[in-house]
Amino acid sequence: MADRRILNVEKLASGGDGIAFSNGQAVFIPFSIPGESLSCEIIEENTDFLRAVPLEILKPSPFRVEAPCPLFGICGGCSLQHIAYSRQLELKGQIFNESLARTAKLPGQEFRLVASEPYSYRNRVELHVTDDNGFGYMEGASDKATRAHGCPIAAKPISDWLKTQNRKSKPAKELQARIGPRGRFVVFAQSSPPVIEGLDAKAQAQVGGRLYHFPLSHFFQSNLAMTELLVKKALSGLSGSRALDLYAGAGLFAAGLAETFREVTLVESDKQSLEAARENVSPGKARFIPTQVEEWIQAESARSRRGTSTAIDWVVADPPRSGLSSSTRTWLKTAPIGGLSYVSCNHATMARDLGDLCSSGWRIDSLDVFDFYPQTGHIEAMARLAPPKVLSTGG
Repeated sequence: MADRRILNVEKLASGGDGIAFSNGQAVFIPFSIPGESLSCEIIEENTDFLRAVPLEILKPSPFRVEAPCPLFGICGGCSLQHIAYSRQLELKGQIFNESLARTAKLPGQEFRLVASEPYSYRNRVELHVTDDNGFGYMEGASDKATRAHGCPIAAKPISDWLKTQNRKSKPAKELQARIGPRGRFVVFAQSSPPVIEGLDAKAQAQVGGRLYHFPLSHFFQSNLAMTELLVKKALSGLSGSRALDLYAGAGLFAAGLAETFREVTLVESDKQSLEAARENVSPGKARFIPTQVEEWIQAESARSRRGTSTAIDWVVADPPRSGLSSSTRTWLKTAPIGGLSYVSCNHATMARDLGDLCSSGWRIDSLDVFDFYPQTGHIEAMARLAPPKVLSTGG
């Protein structure tokens, strides 16, 4: 017999589900909003939590809106189109604040929320070939792709391309004749027609007056308007002798650092991205290190012990979702560093890292939460930190 319950949603989870509580257990409910009362069916039971699907909204939120995308609830990409954008921002701010208080042990830490355009913002998407030989996105909790006749969060050139292609009966057949039998591929566009993985090896993007080239199949930021604000905030007012860009990618930050520092060291384990960085960063001012950050730190620590290393005026770190490793944090606590711009795509690991650094004397000068991905639960954040005073080198 179905397990049906009336549940009151209390808060939003970082993945976008609403959270209610029943008999002491958290219940995750997709497409719900804090403050709503719903009739739900429990579909999954675990020791620590339950999952439910809403059957009827008994008390709707005043922030509930009609989702503009006909695939909302089917496509696995968006989870918040049913919430007014202003409320999305508030809820994400609450999630971030809770991480700072609980994990970082920094209750009351001030931060700024930076809004994006809520739609038509995404410059890079990964498309999948559907069973009917069209193009689209993966369905939620499924291994099946659904055909998308446009996409409201994608940049207009990408959405228009999708509309045009999916008017055809079997557009994937035509494309696969040129790029091979791949089932998924990246599409990128800023203002000009899209470039397509398989047809094009590289893409280029204009960010803050700088032109960047990068391999289309490798990572580059997906919301370029927000990326420009992020880079500006991360680098504003910085200058000096030596800068370090950890997890440098294609040189997004290093290109700016090279304009105001005499030397920039880029550490990046992905060799293709680092080759792109050689195109994007001013020649003669940069050192390109194709290795893991932890390996570079070991070598740098050895140089420091021998007295052959110089102080670093500023560090930019943009790690993957796993955040800074414990060895990286340990090095940051003890190395002669003038300051740090820490960029994160995971508020949980960022809170862990900030808490660790601040417990050793680092201080947060500014903290900004950038809503890179409206209509989803994901955010990007950037903290500028000053080191313990005994280690400060200026900057």
